[in-house]
Amino acid sequence: MAREIECKVSLEYSEIAEMVRRIGLVLPDAIRSSISKDDIYYTRQSEHKALFRLRREEDGITVTRKEKEERNDGVEVNHEIEFSCQVEDFHGLGQFFASLAYVPLIKKRKHGTAWVHGTLTVELVEVDGLGWFLEMERLLPDDASDTAVEQALLGLAELREQLDIATYPLESRYYIDMLQALGT
Repeated sequence: MAREIECKVSLEYSEIAEMVRRIGLVLPDAIRSSISKDDIYYTRQSEHKALFRLRREEDGITVTRKEKEERNDGVEVNHEIEFSCQVEDFHGLGQFFASLAYVPLIKKRKHGTAWVHGTLTVELVEVDGLGWFLEMERLLPDDASDTAVEQALLGLAELREQLDIATYPLESRYYIDMLQALGT
């Protein structure tokens, strides 16, 4: 398990090129890569709440369940339980989940660019149906202290300052909630 400290802001398409430039200046040593993530969120047939996510990427599949901590500042603090497997297992996993009476609740696709520097990941992504977002995430060990969490929160606030987006409102809603509100 890991503890994920994450926030995101919505961006206009016209801001993307400048944001790529700023990220390059702020994180010059980060490893940059293209990303594409296809997610299916599963639930039980009688429920309408996502219980876990099946994510397909080029290099593999990850199944994740998040225990979400309620906050009111637009930052997500989640405990993640996850495991990975090979892309070839994608169809079989769907059948396995169906055999346990889990059904797809919603699908999400996001693609863009990621910058990784140690435990920090910054993603500039387009989420199909929702537009462009800048996600900033720090991964901590599951047993991270409250002090470590506070330091991660301060670090993300500092990063937003460095990227000149400190005044942008944090998007506190989860993507799946936004997609469900659109009826997708």
